[in-house]
Amino acid sequence: MNYAEFETKFKKQVFSIDFDKQLALAIEVCKKLYFDYVEFSEKYQWGDKDILMDAIAILEQSKNKDVNKSEIDQMLNQIDDVTPDMDDFGSDEQGSYALNSCVAVSNSLQFLVDRLPEHIYDIGICFIDTIDFKIQEKQSLTEQEIEKHPLMIEAREFLIGKSK
Repeated sequence: MNYAEFETKFKKQVFSIDFDKQLALAIEVCKKLYFDYVEFSEKYQWGDKDILMDAIAILEQSKNKDVNKSEIDQMLNQIDDVTPDMDDFGSDEQGSYALNSCVAVSNSLQFLVDRLPEHIYDIGICFIDTIDFKIQEKQSLTEQEIEKHPLMIEAREFLIGKSK
């Protein structure tokens, strides 16, 4: 499956599944990307991994109770404060991974407020972009080689499987 086919199928599925499945997908992706933020934060002694973990906890708790919009707004501001600006960290891939982690968590929190499936789609794309960056970090490959790379195939299958 090439990128265009994946993108079309993933988007269609994300928009058709119910809120609980959308939220579960968002949480799972945020947890996967969280460790990239931790590595970045430790390397640069910058940011605050606990803020992302607290946000993920809010996402988890939202499965069992209503969310407090002001709490989410406050958390979104805190995440914004610890989101790396790529201009400050040069071309280091870890900065991109950390940025994607923050974007995924922010989109997940926004999803709790407005329930728009676009956020879930964007979260999935953050995950795919991170995998793409990681593959390219290790070796220079063509777009076709990246699409056939086992890590990319696994990431796409994960997202397609979780969005059914």
